[in-house]
Amino acid sequence: MWIIIGIILVLLAFAAVAWAILEQRKAAGQVADFELAKRALLNEHVDQAIQAAKKISLSGQALKEYETIQGQYSYLKKNLFAKMDQERAYAESKTAGLNVWATKSSLHRLLALTKEAAQVQASIKDGLDNLYKQNDRHHEAIRQLHDDHGKILERIEKEPETFGPSATALTTFIKEGEENYQDYRRLVEEDKAMEASEAFEALGMEAGQLTHYLQSIPLIFSKLNGQFVEQIQEIVDGQADLEKRGVIFDQQAISQSLDQIDQNRLSALSALEGLKIKEATDLQLHINDQIQALYDLLEGELTAYKRYFKQAELVQQAFDRISEQNHSLMIELAYLKGRFQLTHDEEKKQQEAAKEIADLVEGQKEVSAALADKTMTYSQACQRQEKWLTIFAEMDQEQVALYKQIEGFQPALKSAKAHSAESISQLKDLKRSLERRDLPGLPQIFLDHFFALSDEMTRLDDAVNASQVDLDGVQRQLNIVSSDLDTLEEEAKVVAEQADLAVTLLQYSSRYAENSKMQQTLQEAQRDFDENYDYAKVIDQIKPVLNELEPEAYARLVANQDPMTL
Repeated sequence: MWIIIGIILVLLAFAAVAWAILEQRKAAGQVADFELAKRALLNEHVDQAIQAAKKISLSGQALKEYETIQGQYSYLKKNLFAKMDQERAYAESKTAGLNVWATKSSLHRLLALTKEAAQVQASIKDGLDNLYKQNDRHHEAIRQLHDDHGKILERIEKEPETFGPSATALTTFIKEGEENYQDYRRLVEEDKAMEASEAFEALGMEAGQLTHYLQSIPLIFSKLNGQFVEQIQEIVDGQADLEKRGVIFDQQAISQSLDQIDQNRLSALSALEGLKIKEATDLQLHINDQIQALYDLLEGELTAYKRYFKQAELVQQAFDRISEQNHSLMIELAYLKGRFQLTHDEEKKQQEAAKEIADLVEGQKEVSAALADKTMTYSQACQRQEKWLTIFAEMDQEQVALYKQIEGFQPALKSAKAHSAESISQLKDLKRSLERRDLPGLPQIFLDHFFALSDEMTRLDDAVNASQVDLDGVQRQLNIVSSDLDTLEEEAKVVAEQADLAVTLLQYSSRYAENSKMQQTLQEAQRDFDENYDYAKVIDQIKPVLNELEPEAYARLVANQDPMTL
């Protein structure tokens, strides 16, 4: 069994070696084919074609394309062919062994390099073909332009309205171009390739210039001497028509703009005369902008004229409103200042607003007079209107706020009087409530607070009944009375609670009168109760002694106290 397996393995190994030898021989043939392919690429005579292309006149885009072709050819020779040689040598070395996979991988790389080289060479050939075709077209264009020189000169002579002041310089330029063309032909006939190439390049530039002149000059001159002149006249006529309708313009500004346009137009014509196309074009564009600005000015003043009269009604309505507001404020303040102290510059604010209103009236008169004298445009008048409307809106808010402030004077005084009367009533009720408790008297500190509050209430009553009421002072006095009354009510409640507890402690502790310490304490406490009305001190005296004799008695008595109401 093992012998059979061994024989099979030997046969398989022999077959593998035989397959590898056959594949490597096949690969060796393919390597030789790649060498033939490279020679085929070299036989395309690309080098000679590139060298020949140097002899044609190259300029502008053609020169850039030629430089690209040179770069591609350099890449083909120095890079791709070198890599192909290196890879072919490597593949050839691998065919001598049995590593089929390494050989195949090298052949794949060699194939990719060969395809890339073929593509680059094809691109170079296409580029050269295009370069020659472009050169032919260039030559044909220059020849055709040369053939048309006579027709162009005839056109310039017969159509002065087309070329304007540039006719003389343009004629001279064409004639000089004809002389240059004849010089070029002579150099070609004399087989002076280098000089001919330079002359041809110059002819190409001249041809481009001539084409540019022939295309640009008629358009520029048509605008300068036709369209712009018509537009300027249209502006002048339009201004006169609008002035008849009542529209006002800044004559000096328009005159200066028209003068500047005329100066620029003459400068552009002068630039055309010297074939300075860029300068003429720039001036043309600037003139176009200046003319458009004048059109915009006419339209803007017409729009302002219409807007002024539409806004006039809004201005009058707003003016009437703030005037009426100010008059109402004046009457109301005249009445109130006989009853109240105006402590927040209310009258001053009204008077300042009245002065501002008077200034606005003068401003409106000035604008009307300026429009009548035509020393102000309607666009300027509209700006003044818009400023007035802004001022009116601000004054409206300020006067409404002031009116709301002063219209609260009477309700505030009425409320203050009511609070004053209520506070006096509460104080009297508090006094009667304490009197009903049949106390021997009230603590001195409470009485001090009571009489102090009475004085504050008197001052409040005087303030609310003054001939000229100071509402700020009244409000401050109200705050003082309200706060002090709340405090006094709390103190009264405390006094009543302490008095009740003191009575309870005196009565309850009398059961321990046989105790000498308690007896002495009761005597002192009764004296403080009857003579000093210091109920808190009575509690402080009895509490510790009672807690010694009956520890839970004081807490129980406090817990059993009825809630205090006055």
